[in-house]
Order: sequence, then C-alpha cells, then structure tokens
Amino acid sequence: MFSSVFTPALVALFAGSQLAAAHMELSFPAPFRSKFNPNAGSDIDYSMTAPLDKSGSDYPCKGYHKALGTPAGKSTATFAPGSAHNFTIVGGAAHGGGSCQASLSYDGGKTFTVISSIVGGCPLAANFPFTVPSDAQTGDAIFAWTWFNNLGNREMYMNCAAVTIAGGSSKREEVVERAEIKERAAFSSRPQIFLANINNGCTTVDSADVLFPNPGPDAVVNNPSAKQASGTCGYDGTAAPGSGSGSGSGSGSSTPTTAAPVVIPATTSSVQTRPGGVFKETPNGPATTAVPATTSAAAPAFSAPVVSAPVVSKPTAAPAAPTTLQTATKATSAAAPAGTGTTGSGSGAGGFAPGTPCTDEGAWNCINGSSFQRCASGSWSAVLAMAAGTKCTTGVSDTFVVARSARLPRRNIVRNA
Repeated sequence: MFSSVFTPALVALFAGSQLAAAHMELSFPAPFRSKFNPNAGSDIDYSMTAPLDKSGSDYPCKGYHKALGTPAGKSTATFAPGSAHNFTIVGGAAHGGGSCQASLSYDGGKTFTVISSIVGGCPLAANFPFTVPSDAQTGDAIFAWTWFNNLGNREMYMNCAAVTIAGGSSKREEVVERAEIKERAAFSSRPQIFLANINNGCTTVDSADVLFPNPGPDAVVNNPSAKQASGTCGYDGTAAPGSGSGSGSGSGSSTPTTAAPVVIPATTSSVQTRPGGVFKETPNGPATTAVPATTSAAAPAFSAPVVSAPVVSKPTAAPAAPTTLQTATKATSAAAPAGTGTTGSGSGAGGFAPGTPCTDEGAWNCINGSSFQRCASGSWSAVLAMAAGTKCTTGVSDTFVVARSARLPRRNIVRNA
C-alpha cells in the first residue's frame, strides 16, 4: 500500500501522463496517417497529437508528407482560390491555447507559405476560418497546421494534409474584393511559417501566447499581450530560421518580404461600434460578400468570412455610437521615439530601432500613419507596414486605431442578379 506521502506525486504523475496523451490534432482537412483520413488504411498514427521532436529531426509533418503522390497521400479536401473554409481542431488538452498558423506548400514540404495566423486563443475553439488566397496556385498542395502551446513544455505541433487547390469562386460579387486582396497581398509576398522549439535557435516563452514576427496579411490577434519568442526568431527584421531557405519561387533575394497584417484589434477602452483592424467597404443591402460583419465589438476583424464557429476572442462591451474610432493617445515627450536615432528619412519619423528597450509593455507605436511596431517583452518589435488602403493614428498609445485611407468605388461592386 502506498503511503499518503507518495499519493500527491502519483496523482501528479498520472495527471501528467493523461495530459501528454491528450493534446490537440487537426481533423479537417484530414492529415496524413490520421484516424480521420480515409486513405490511411491500417497505417494510422495514434500519437498524432504528439509534438514534433525537439531536435527538429521530423520536421516537417513528422515526415508523413512523404506519402504525397501515393494512395495513402491522396487529397482529402479541395479548395478553390478565393474561397472561405474552416480548419477543425479536436482533442482534450489545449494547454491554455496558444498561437497557430495555417499554411500551404507546393514544393512537397520544403517551404510553407502562411495563409492565416491566429495569435492567442488557438486552439480554444474547434473551427477556425481561413481563406485560400485568390491568386493561390492550382494543383496538389500540402495544408499545414502549426501550433505553439501556451502552457506546458516548449513544443511545436504540426499536422499536414494533402489538399487540392482547384476551381474558382462562383460568387460574381467577390471578383472586385478578390482583386483588392490580390493587390494587397500576393501569394508570393506572404511569409513562411514561424519555426521554434525544434533546435533552430528560437524558443517560445513559457505560459504565454507567442507573437509571430510576421503573421502575414490575414491575421487575427486575440491576445494583444502576446510575447515575442527568444533567440534568432526574425524579430530584428531578418528572416526567421528556416523561413527563407529552399524556396524555388520569388526573386531570390535574401531580404524577406513583409506583408502587412490585416488585423490588430483595439482594446476595450477605445472600441466603439466597430472592432479594431482593417475595415473593407462592402455594398449596402443584403447581397452576399466576401467580408461579413463581425458579431462582437471585440471580435477581431477577418479578411475572410467566418463559415461556422468564429475564433474565440475576449468579449467586451460596445458603447453606443460614434461612427469613427477614437483613442486616448498617450502624450509623448520630446525624448520619446525621436530620441532613439531611428527617425529621419530612412525609417519614418517616430520609429524605434527593433530591440530598443521599452517599459510600456503592450504599447503600440504608429509611425506616420503608414507603419507600426509594438512594445513586447521589454523591447520594440520590427516595423511592419500597414495594409494597403489603411492608416493608423500616429503616436504611442495603449490602443491601436486603424482607419480607411481609401474606399473601394461602389460602381465596381457586382451583385448577382
């Protein structure tokens, strides 16, 4: 019989073993060797919920992507360029959520291009919306879900599925919207996936949602207090480890291309009748469109429609009324951004050099209305450009206000008869 002295330790041991055996996994699109994949046959990995090896030896996809092109690697879903879908996550241990990305690979898993980033709250919901870029190449591809857990060991999870990109949108009214998206964020300009915790010199912070150095143009920020990872992770303006090598497309330049994130939600103190983020003009009336109205003032704005369950976000009340967003911008002294030596013709007035120490954790710095950076983990992040057609309110503030600088002409919007 065990004495009471050992009972707590045993309880903790058993609890830990249950936690380790019940992480999260992608169920749609169905991954290689998954129990949800009808093509897997008897070759099923029942430890699909386990993370990648910390050595990085089984990156990408635990090596399962090598089944692509075989009967076991047949496509499990077909997506049209410009179409909206959900990917689905199931399991019993969300580890406090975290941050995740969805991506596509057209070169057999050598490179993965981000099509959606979720900062915080992943995977606390079951379904997560994404939109296939309107200029995505048609053909066979690998869809990847990568996740960096908030609580527990510093790990990277990755499930991969064979998919087909084919066809096109049947909604004529989306044509102009898709053209706008393509102009704003060509597929070739989107970032490669973030890599960490796989012996690549980059490690996420324990008990925190990771802030991606470059989330790409389709991003949802559920946690404005997300933390930068430590190490060589791309926050200084250089490419994150593994994010730029092996690609056969693009210009061949070693300088990474930065696509401006679409969604940066405002905090509760500044949210009025519309959520923070990039706002797109949609036609009046009941005609369907690629961009739905959000259901909560605090819910992040999506550049893609929510097909079913939306991403979990922190609820906030929406005060009644003005049609414009307002924020109480902090007064800055003469020594604030201008004294850092980064102002002038080369970087835009008011910018801090990436890595410059800061004390106002979570503060935003809008530079000339056209770019921004953030104080995270005690230092200023790299400067990111605003999305085309948008501008921010210049200055350092606890809130981030985004406004339209141009609007889509109504005459270009085509509705179905």
